[in-house]
Amino acid sequence: MSPIFPCKGCGTFIERSTQHYRRVKGQVLCSTCSDARLAAEAQERSGLWQRLLRRFSRQSGGVC
Repeated sequence: MSPIFPCKGCGTFIERSTQHYRRVKGQVLCSTCSDARLAAEAQERSGLWQRLLRRFSRQSGGVC
């Protein structure tokens, strides 16, 4: 039986291996919090790409 750790995002108690706990240095997340974090990171990246593309299209005068 794996030990039970609290999720750092929501506090829900989840079952994870000790090896996983050590690998993530105690920052254990449940699947819901992990999915939310990944979605937020993906949204930030897409926003960054859109801003960069707008900036370069203005600098080049809109000519590709």
